[in-house]
Amino acid sequence: MEQWKQSVLTGVALIILALLFSYARKEMSIWMILVIILGVVDIIFGLYRKTKM
Repeated sequence: MEQWKQSVLTGVALIILALLFSYARKEMSIWMILVIILGVVDIIFGLYRKTKM
């Protein structure tokens, strides 16, 4: 699989897992917010690398 696709899929997985975990605990902690931000950055980085290829 191409690097940019892996990066985008990893970002999506991080966001989904963070949202599911937060929903299960019924609270949004600072750590879950940081994981969501990390997922968004990972998606942006993957899409940036796609445009550079």
